[in-house]
Amino acid sequence: MPQAKSPEKTLKNALTNTRESIWGRIAKLIVSRKIKEEIREELEEILYTSDLGPKTAEFLLDKITTSLSGADLANPEVLKQTLREEMNHMFLGSTRQRNIFENIKLQSKPCVWMVVGINGVGKTTTIGKLASLAQEQGLKVLIVAGDTFRAAADSQLRVWAERAGCEIFNPDNVKDPSAVSYAGLEKAKSMKADLVIVDTAGRLHTQESLMKELIKMKTVMAKVLPEAPQERLMVIDANAGQNALVQAREFNKDLELTGVIMTKMDGTSKAGVALGMAYELKIPIIYVGIGEEVTDLKPFEAKAFIEAIL
Repeated sequence: MPQAKSPEKTLKNALTNTRESIWGRIAKLIVSRKIKEEIREELEEILYTSDLGPKTAEFLLDKITTSLSGADLANPEVLKQTLREEMNHMFLGSTRQRNIFENIKLQSKPCVWMVVGINGVGKTTTIGKLASLAQEQGLKVLIVAGDTFRAAADSQLRVWAERAGCEIFNPDNVKDPSAVSYAGLEKAKSMKADLVIVDTAGRLHTQESLMKELIKMKTVMAKVLPEAPQERLMVIDANAGQNALVQAREFNKDLELTGVIMTKMDGTSKAGVALGMAYELKIPIIYVGIGEEVTDLKPFEAKAFIEAIL
């Protein structure tokens, strides 16, 4: 008998733990039927311990407690609707919904995406998924193996490039990532690629010399293609919670990030950090990862995200 097709993963299912961490605790608080001041105090604790980020939690708490009466504050439907509205404003006011594939049509070719992040966030896997999505849209893709430090990075990228049906550039005996990037963009021009995705070695934001290396890579790429890299994308593990805000803030200072891809959303209780990313850092969230398959990399939609956590 043929095997039954597994159901498609959904954002709502993936964010069950985050929903329980935020709305689950708020709902239990409302059921307790405490007075407004007690509700406010405990609501404050819930918001501040939900990995939203301190400024985000403070903003939401202020909006809720000043706009809702005691009766409304204890009404779950009114409170949920108010939270949804305020969260939506935070996303709309702070980031713009972006389709980076649509942007390729508006930019000179080849378009270059520089992908950065700390170690262990799923950066290489995400690059492979992006390459697959690009190939599906008929784009000619070149992956540049700019991670010259991690031995397994090359073999991982080759597997993903083979799956996606795209070419990978990784010259032998070249260990300077800036040199690899420069030669990779020259290669992309000669093969008339539509899109170049440049991998980089994972690094902590506190490693000053390695952060300077990223700045150098960015500068060198612009010598080949003045507009490159058009996208500076940071891959972030949602499990990092508020630490992700610290990481992104520092990477943003050096690279002026154009977007964030949040991975490992499935199962985490800390996905609320996406709100902090939008409100506190004003960085657009482009994609979210909710599983291992290519189809599990989903375009970020604020409304769907908010409904999934409340």
